[in-house]
Amino acid sequence: MAPLTGPGVRLRAAQWADLPGWGQDDFDGVWQAFRRDCGARLPPALASVCARASTVLAADTQAQRAFFETQFAPWQVIPVSGKDDAGLITGYYEPVLHGALQHGWPYVVPVWGLPADLVPRAAGADGVTGGRVAWVDGQQHVLPFWSRAQIQSDPAVQALLDRKVVVWLDSAVDALFLQVQGSGLVSLPDGQTLRLSYAGTNGWPYKSVGRWLLDTGRVQGTVTMSTIRAWAQMHPDEVPEMLAANPRVVFFSAALDTQPQRGPVGALGVPLTAMRSIAVDKRAIALGLPVWLSTAQPYDANSPAPKALNRLVFAQDVGSAITGTVRADLFTGTGEAAGELAGRMQWPGRMWVLLPVNP
Repeated sequence: MAPLTGPGVRLRAAQWADLPGWGQDDFDGVWQAFRRDCGARLPPALASVCARASTVLAADTQAQRAFFETQFAPWQVIPVSGKDDAGLITGYYEPVLHGALQHGWPYVVPVWGLPADLVPRAAGADGVTGGRVAWVDGQQHVLPFWSRAQIQSDPAVQALLDRKVVVWLDSAVDALFLQVQGSGLVSLPDGQTLRLSYAGTNGWPYKSVGRWLLDTGRVQGTVTMSTIRAWAQMHPDEVPEMLAANPRVVFFSAALDTQPQRGPVGALGVPLTAMRSIAVDKRAIALGLPVWLSTAQPYDANSPAPKALNRLVFAQDVGSAITGTVRADLFTGTGEAAGELAGRMQWPGRMWVLLPVNP
């Protein structure tokens, strides 16, 4: 039977009473997220638990809590270093953007689909895993795919990629946030909604534009999405340089969506549930596993002091920046308010995986 945690993951047996706030979680959205889990292709141990959940009512949170207590056992995930129990918990969300299927002001910022000439490449010292086939001195070579800066400076490359545009947006900063989040909704002029889903990248390592703003002295203090947006509005001529600081380009697939409220589809293949789905390093934690998360979140945009955030979540997604054992990215939902919360979430945290007791 396939293990539910990676070979380097250290676990410590725990009791339900060891989980901070276990009895206080209201379980709102838990059963929806769990049943979505059960609709995916899961490891046999988790699939067998799903088969035993059919008699539990969606509205009976007391029965749901009892179900988890009888079907699972909590195990605390210990960092590889073993020095402490704290890891890093961040947040991500699904932005709602404005765009059009045809190029024309103000919709002039392209979102590209996966290029036909993008091929895998063995990462060298540059760390680039995306390649393109080119002829050099009469011989065929796999060269690194174009970085963002190279694309921005070469109209011919832009024209080549523009053949694969899936939508045109009205804001370069919104396009940046879309690429960081990996999915999004686009409101079209005719009232329809387009859902954008991650399709791949150019293979370049991700670099934070927020870190660039700090390192170049353009801003000071904590950098949030609101900080980035405000700076960009004040310095429009410098926006291309800011964008070029991140060489990674994300490509998307697009489809009209009649149920935009369902949430984006994560790596597990099921729609994500706000405040109940997390992205993890699947080399450490198997997708589909229930996880008890203990961290913090700000009260609101006007009060940055953190409050406790203890809740049952489900490993249903992955992210290129989500690596390590005690590392999770909490999906906060769709829209501006969710984005504000996600942008301010960066706290130490602890995690317990819930493993089936009768696989």
